[in-house]
Amino acid sequence: MPERPVGGGPTIGIVGLGRLGSALRSLCRDHGTRVTLTASRRGGWSVEEVPDVLVDASAPGAHAEVLDYCATHRVPLVACVSNLADTQWKALEGLAEEVPVVRATNLSFAHYLQVRIAEFTAALTAGGPGATTTVRERHPLGKAHRPSATALALADTWARASGRAVADVADERAGLPVSEHELTHTWDGESLHVRHHVGSWTVPARGALAAAGWARAASPGLVTMRTVYGDLTARSTT
Repeated sequence: MPERPVGGGPTIGIVGLGRLGSALRSLCRDHGTRVTLTASRRGGWSVEEVPDVLVDASAPGAHAEVLDYCATHRVPLVACVSNLADTQWKALEGLAEEVPVVRATNLSFAHYLQVRIAEFTAALTAGGPGATTTVRERHPLGKAHRPSATALALADTWARASGRAVADVADERAGLPVSEHELTHTWDGESLHVRHHVGSWTVPARGALAAAGWARAASPGLVTMRTVYGDLTARSTT
C-alpha cells in the first residue's frame, strides 16, 4: 500500500523503485509526504489516487507508459532518466506542451552551484589567458551510461558560456556510490579544480522532492534543474 503520512507539499508518484526511487520513497515517509502511486518492473503499477506530481526514476523502457499516464491525467513530471533515445527526448518535449516537465539530469543543489561557478568562471576569463578545460566523472562499477549525462551537460555548459569546447571528457567506473564530477581549468603552471562529490542517494532524492514541489505550481513547459534551483534560490532571498 502507498504510504499515508500527513504533511504539506504535493502528493507524489514514484516510477522505478531502484536506488533513487527507494531513497525518494524513504524521504517522503520521513517528511510526511504522501506517496499515492508506485510503479516498478516487478510490482507493476499501484495507484491509490492520481498524484500531484510524478517522478520517473525508472529506465527508458518505461518511458512511453510514464508519458501516457502524465498526459492522460495532466500530471507534472520530474524526469530523472538520462539515457533516453532522441525520439524519447522529443516525446518529452511534446508532453511539456501540456504539463510542466523538469528534465532532471542531475538533482543535486551543489551541482547547480557547480554549474553556476562554471558560468561565472567563463565570464571572468573571457579575453584573458586561455585555459585548457576538461571534465572528469566517476561512478561505481555497473553504471552503464558513459560519459554520464551530467558530465556531458557540464561540458556543454562550459562551451556555451565560454565559446570554447572542453578538451576532454573522461569517465571512470570505480569506487563507492554515488558519483563525482569535476571541472578542471589548466593554465601555464596552475590549475583550478571544481569538484562535486555525492555520497548518498538521499541527496538526489531531496532534489527530486524539491523539483516536485516546484513543478506542482508551474506552467506547462520543459525546464532543467537549473531553472528550478534558480527560482527557489531567488524566492528564498526576496
